[in-house]
Amino acid sequence: MRKLLVFHPTIAPYRIDFFNDLYAAFNTQVCLKFWNLRDQTFDYQRIYSRFTFRPIYLKEMFALGGRSFSRGYWTCLDRYAPDVVLTDEFGWSTMCVLIHRWIKRKKYKVVALCDDSYDMVSQRNDHSWIHRMARKWIAPKVDDIIVVEPRVEEWYKIHYQKGFFFPIIQKDMVVRDLYMEALGGSSMLRSKHRLNGKRVFLFVGRLVALKNVKTILRAFAHLNPQENRLVIVGDGPEMVSLKSLARNLNIDVLFTGRLEGNALYAWYLLADVFVLASYKEAFGAVTNEALLAGCYALVSQNAGSSCLIQEGVNGYTFSPMDVEELAHRMKDVLQLPKVCEVNGLRESQMKLSYQECIQKRIQKFHRNTLPDEEFLEDE
Repeated sequence: MRKLLVFHPTIAPYRIDFFNDLYAAFNTQVCLKFWNLRDQTFDYQRIYSRFTFRPIYLKEMFALGGRSFSRGYWTCLDRYAPDVVLTDEFGWSTMCVLIHRWIKRKKYKVVALCDDSYDMVSQRNDHSWIHRMARKWIAPKVDDIIVVEPRVEEWYKIHYQKGFFFPIIQKDMVVRDLYMEALGGSSMLRSKHRLNGKRVFLFVGRLVALKNVKTILRAFAHLNPQENRLVIVGDGPEMVSLKSLARNLNIDVLFTGRLEGNALYAWYLLADVFVLASYKEAFGAVTNEALLAGCYALVSQNAGSSCLIQEGVNGYTFSPMDVEELAHRMKDVLQLPKVCEVNGLRESQMKLSYQECIQKRIQKFHRNTLPDEEFLEDE
């Protein structure tokens, strides 16, 4: 079995299925930098229990400018002797791997897992000039790049003649089983918050400026407050200003704070419409979670997860700069047919198959281990 070595910061809930399937398809070793993310603290005990593999953790060498630099990459590469290395983005880990391959004249393939949004690559709207320069240096040197939306795939193919689309989505049945466990909690929430007969609009995410939650509030103010309710799930520095804006707009908004697990799933099951209005969003895994729960979704054109939306079928996309357009889309989505229920759960609104995506990705990894001549012919 071919050997795959993975370097990744940590594994968020929406990436578990992806790494579990890679582990099943290859002789895989996963190396992580962190037990948890610094800006998003997940219930990692729950996450860890879903791993089919046991990761090893690299040790921090030093921190600079809020970034952590780990050591041990070359040791892992020498010890494991991989056929393919999957690295994270265009940072320190990928540079260490490329330098190792060049100095030691190794033949393994290097694939970068990249969360660039279309806005970042097409408008040069990167997080920093360092990221832009790192991409320019690293992208030509890796053998392939996994990206999270079709527009970014097209951009990389034009500029670097590589790129493969794999969205941040999860196994349908795994998530649906988790939702089944949360059905009781959903009924309790509807009763507790007096939501019977109301259409529920839901946002899930960090309350920061980039998420553009203020536009959601302003658009929601155009709807009939007697028939609709807005629920904001999340926490962050904008909480106070958002509550103040809701009062000024005279709209009834429920702020739940940060939730995860069954407490979060219950809101997905209860909501009629999910809204993501980010100015800039590499993907937005919450869109996948909402669609799997049977929600219709309104998604910013600047979010990678807009690729999951079929206009007028499972939702709409909109400009995050246009309050009026979002208000119209909120009214439009309420005219879509009522979602049918199957065994207590609404039918999934996901139109993209995880299984089909992962099979294509695994086939590509296998092709990436071929000798260069065969690899190029196969492409």
